[in-house]
Amino acid sequence: MSLEFYVLVIPFCIIPVLLVSLDYLNKNTELKRENDNVIDFDKFVKRKAKGDAVDSDIAKLLDIDKIAA
Repeated sequence: MSLEFYVLVIPFCIIPVLLVSLDYLNKNTELKRENDNVIDFDKFVKRKAKGDAVDSDIAKLLDIDKIAA
């Protein structure tokens, strides 16, 4: 085959694969960022209840029976 064929075909095969891969990586990173921002409130309060007196009082007001992790 001629050189012109390779010059025209190879970029049109490689560029879409590269763009799809970059889009996948972008969406995957965005999903991880969203999941990192989610906080389980019960676990947060249980961890905080081991802290100072104010945190313990808040845990008591929220009726958490067992604070031990």
